[in-house]
Amino acid sequence: MSPDRNQALQKFFSDFTGRLPTHELEILLEAAFHQEFPDQARLDRRRLFSGEPLPGTQWVTQARIWAEKRVSAGVPLQHLTREQNFYGRYFEVGPEVLIPRPETEVLVECVLSWLSRQQGTCVGADIGTGSGVIPITLVLEKGPDLRMLATEASPESLRRAQDNARALEVPSGAITWLAVAHEDDVVGRLVECVERERRPLDFVVSNPPYLRRDPAEVDEQVERSEPALALFAPESDPLFYYGEIARGARQFLKPGGMLFLEVPHERAEAIRALFGEGFEELRILPDLAGKSRVLEAKLLPWTR
Repeated sequence: MSPDRNQALQKFFSDFTGRLPTHELEILLEAAFHQEFPDQARLDRRRLFSGEPLPGTQWVTQARIWAEKRVSAGVPLQHLTREQNFYGRYFEVGPEVLIPRPETEVLVECVLSWLSRQQGTCVGADIGTGSGVIPITLVLEKGPDLRMLATEASPESLRRAQDNARALEVPSGAITWLAVAHEDDVVGRLVECVERERRPLDFVVSNPPYLRRDPAEVDEQVERSEPALALFAPESDPLFYYGEIARGARQFLKPGGMLFLEVPHERAEAIRALFGEGFEELRILPDLAGKSRVLEAKLLPWTR
């Protein structure tokens, strides 16, 4: 490592250690390096601290600019770097979409586990796709035996999801993107699509808005930085989106079809109760912190 770069890195860590967590500083350096040198392998911790020769110093300067904004204004890391790692892939994000969380990887794992036991081609749908992490990850992990529909009420979010699909080279036609005219139209486009194609869905997955505007559930920085449409359920009915999915399931799922839903641990049992009639094999699964996070439910075979 050149003396100039070594000095720049040392000063970067010296100036921000104690002001930001070390892992955040490393993320900023990694992202800044990738933006300056997109054709090189991404900068991981081993390369960063190994003394390996690295080109330039401008990326350290960029990381410093981001770190100052993080400290002074509390800007989310992902809004500075414009990316978030999800299931081993980097997705472009911004203020128009919910930042993908590690908990949602548990939801994806549940779907992939079920898909691994299925025969032939499956068709699924993601309700409220946001940045597209769920359908894109499922398609890229499962391969050509999976086709997805993805709905979204925010035009900006839908464009971001489509951009991510192109950047990550999702095969053409693997995902059908469905714009929803209004946020309350939770399942209408799905039902319309199913009726048009005359093929009910094998499964539906969703991480719907489920938070209350309560400091105990969402901190001020998240509320200020991320889209309310993706965060909050209606004040009058915190379970609104789950209820709509439960009611619509018979119209878009095949008999024996599956639902996979991310749920707030505070209301997991109340959400389970919404699926008590017409469903079987209900399970609530924990996330890595041991909190109730995913509801699985199977539509009874005789409900259609």
